[in-house]
Formats: sequence, C-alpha cells, structure tokens
Amino acid sequence: MTSKAIMIAAGGGGDVVTASVLAVKLRQRFDIVAIMSYSWDRLIVDPTPGPRGRGDFDGLTGHHELIAEVTVSTRLHGPGWSTLPPLVPYLAHPLVLMDPAGGAIGLAAQFRSAAELFGADVLIVVDVGGDILAEGHEAGLRSPLADSLTLAAAIQSEIPLHLLIAGVGLDGELTPPELCTLLDRQGSAAVAELGAADVSMVAEVWNWHPSEANGLLCVAAQGWRGEVESQRDSLIRITDDAVVVYEVDASGVATHSLAADLSDTTSLDQVEQRIRARRGYSDIDTERIRLSAHRERRTPTANSIVDIDRYAHAASVRGINALTIRRVIELTGAMGADAGEALRDLLRRERPSNMRPPLYLV
Repeated sequence: MTSKAIMIAAGGGGDVVTASVLAVKLRQRFDIVAIMSYSWDRLIVDPTPGPRGRGDFDGLTGHHELIAEVTVSTRLHGPGWSTLPPLVPYLAHPLVLMDPAGGAIGLAAQFRSAAELFGADVLIVVDVGGDILAEGHEAGLRSPLADSLTLAAAIQSEIPLHLLIAGVGLDGELTPPELCTLLDRQGSAAVAELGAADVSMVAEVWNWHPSEANGLLCVAAQGWRGEVESQRDSLIRITDDAVVVYEVDASGVATHSLAADLSDTTSLDQVEQRIRARRGYSDIDTERIRLSAHRERRTPTANSIVDIDRYAHAASVRGINALTIRRVIELTGAMGADAGEALRDLLRRERPSNMRPPLYLV
C-alpha cells in the first residue's frame, strides 16, 4: 500500500520541476497529493532578494490560514515575476506556496497543516544538487539557506520524512569528493534512475525557466554528457551518476548540517542571523550585494552574437562542451526578464543549432 505524501521542493524555483518528475517516478511507492515550494527565483527574473511570502502575491487560493495554493493566474506585486505560476500547467498536483517568514517553526506549522488538509502522512523533501548535505565549511557552498531551512522545518514538523537527493553535483557547489563523503556518511541508497521518458513532459520548461541544476538534470536524463560552464565560472561534469536519485537519512543530515542551527527559528531574519554566524553572510546578503553593484544591463544586439561566438570558441578550446543559457545571459549582461527573453529569441534565430535549453552548445 502506498503512503500519501507531500513532495517538498527544498530550494524552490526549478526544484518544483524535479519534484513533479519524482512524484510520477515513485508513484508505486508514494501517492503524492501536493507539492510545496518557496517562490525564490534568480535576480534576472525577480529583482527582490530572498524568498517571497504570501503577502507578495495576488491570486493565491486560500484553503486554510497557513496554506495558499499557487494557480496559473497568481502574480507577484511590483516588478519581477515568479516562476511558480507558469509551472502549474505542467503539474499533476496542487502547488502550495511555502512562506519562510516564521522561520523553521512557522514552516513546520505549514507542513502539518498541509498534511492535515491533503490527508498526507509522509513528507518527501527533494534537493537537487546535494548542498542540503553541507556542513557549512565547504568552500564552494553558495546557497544553503533554503534547503537547510526546509529540512529543519520538516524535522520540526515531526511528520515521517524521506530525504531525496537528485542530480548530485549539478548545482556546482560542493565538489564530487565532498558529496561522495557526505552521501556515504548518511548511508545513501539509490532509489531511482531518471531517463528520457521521465522528463519528457517538462523538457520544454527550460525554454524559459532560469534554473541551471534542474535543467541540467533534465538533459542528463535525456542522455547528454559533457563538461558544462555555468554561472560565475562554475564547471560541472555531467556523467551517468547525474541521473541517480538517492535517499539519505534525514535525521542524520539534519544533525550534522546547517539545518541543526535553524530548528528553533521563528523568523527569516533569525534564520539569516544563524547562517551568518556560521558562514559570515547569508544567501540573501549575496543577492543584496549583487543588486547594489548596479551592473550595466544591456539589450542584446547583433554584436552580442559576435561576443558569444568568441567566448564559445575559447570555451571549446578549454574542453568545455556547453555553456548554460544562464551563463550566456550573465556574460552578455542581458539581465532582467525582458532582456533575457530577447537574448533567447536572438539565439534561437541566429544560432539554432547551438540551442539545447538549458544548454548553449559550443
């Protein structure tokens, strides 16, 4: 008999796509009744640092004081947009917004309310990349806040919990040796391998969605292998290991990771303070700094193609097989949703053979 479960996209954004894929892949084991996620997108989509809460949206459907469902008509107030509403047509389950304003304690209450509302007796936390395993000292670690807060809250909810790691290393943060050590330490077991059929319904999402790790998992499932350069000069090697999904001991990870510092937090500010105490800064601080840099935003032109061709050739000489489209946007300065879409249109028109979203083949 399958357990009724709520699938939780630990990092928000593109993790929803992978959660939806796993909801189908694991249907013989779990009956998924809802997917939960933060609305926390890259600054090129939403120019507001940090995750968005319920008060930032119009068009949420309220089932309960703590539960708000995202629909296709849900919209953010002010500038920017959330990638959650456009994902709704691809999902076979209700999509519920996670609001981190109350820290781990508040988020745990949301998990309990969702479980009661949807009749679930199990939570499944899905992390893509593996940074949820991090202990905080790893040099390449960039964005642990969302994942760590999710895990802390899931443990705090006291609902039976499964923790799944997909696309190990595809976020370009922890190194392969670090990830292997952490997976071994937490008694990981392979529970699935993703193939082309598993991702066929979501493959077109990467024509517009900015997530790198989840998009790379998709092309890996389709069979692509090679060396990829992603944003901020990260290098990611896509191998057969990328499509393996692991289950790890959630309690063990929570005890030895950054989640241990967040379990009693009651506000997002407090979460940030705890992360800063361990690492010197929070993920949201990084976004604030990037916004304050006032980098020039450029509209793509024919000259952009010349610059991209030059960079792509140099990358191929260095042994790179593809850039992420997010990396191309970063290189050309086509920041902002409109400029980013204009660049995608330009590349589809001028370099169609190079376009394999989320990859730009070199």
